[in-house]
Amino acid sequence: MKHKKKFSILLSLLLAASLVLAGCSSDKENGMSSEEYEKQIQDMQKELDQLKDELAKYTETESSPEETPPTETVPPTEVAEAETETETEPAPEAEERPQIVVFGDSIWDGSRDETGIAHLLSQYMQADVYNCAIGGTRATLKEGESPDKFDSWDSTSLSGMVNVAVGKVSPEPFLNDYIAGGVIRTLDFSKTDYFILAYGLNDYFAGAPLNVEGGRSWDAHGYGGALRYAVDALENTFPDAKILLISPTYCQFWKDGYMETDSNMKSFGGGTLTEYANVCQNVAEMNNTLFIDGYSTLGINGYTADQYLEDGIHLTAEGRELYAKAVSSCLKYGKPGEVSGNSVYY
Repeated sequence: MKHKKKFSILLSLLLAASLVLAGCSSDKENGMSSEEYEKQIQDMQKELDQLKDELAKYTETESSPEETPPTETVPPTEVAEAETETETEPAPEAEERPQIVVFGDSIWDGSRDETGIAHLLSQYMQADVYNCAIGGTRATLKEGESPDKFDSWDSTSLSGMVNVAVGKVSPEPFLNDYIAGGVIRTLDFSKTDYFILAYGLNDYFAGAPLNVEGGRSWDAHGYGGALRYAVDALENTFPDAKILLISPTYCQFWKDGYMETDSNMKSFGGGTLTEYANVCQNVAEMNNTLFIDGYSTLGINGYTADQYLEDGIHLTAEGRELYAKAVSSCLKYGKPGEVSGNSVYY
């Protein structure tokens, strides 16, 4: 502030001196001699030059660049630490996909493309589905097949697949000729979240007994016993896995272009397919497993057969989609020991 005030005073004096110097011409006109006039001019010029020199000093001072306040910066160490924290921050872990293992017949094995039940289920559940189904197989052991000869086992029944899963039987060589055999060799069964057991059609066609009369409740020569044996073995070995039983689906039988009868009425020796479905439900309720009534509540019946059945037995693409949605809905929302039918929630 002092420099600015002094600067202003000098500037005023300089202006005044200039005016005085300019006014000397009028003094000459008022009678000053040439010598006096020249001397006055020299004195005034000298004073003016001194003022200019003095003024120049303050002009340089005022025009010099002002000091700028320091910019606030982050210390290099803090920057490095911040970058390190960003680089080492772990990425969120991808959600682990559930593992689903399927043991069943041609309803699952017949179509292994993008329209197949297993593929659709993997999409609906965002899961890894291992389709170990084998067309033409049944839950029950055939007459003469032993449930105990593990060293020479060759039955592709439900008992055989479960025995492989629990480590009682090697898949070599009896599964070598099946796609399911290749699938089953890649499996770590201990990681399974859900086991799906879907049998009954071939047991029905073979006239297998619903249950062995006078035998053990888990005798696998009967349909109910085969399901009980499988559930018990899987639960004992993999207690954290959930088990879903699915009953067989409705069928029609045609002759000469006309429907002759259906599974509500026809028996091949063991009972109607309705009875097999009832046994499956009974096992599910008694063992407190998940259950889908594929026969009565899935939506495949005499009124919808043209839409969902391609040959009276196997499912059309639309039928497989309906089936897969029902399975997904049951796995997500079903309750053990209760019937789960068709649902759009998948």
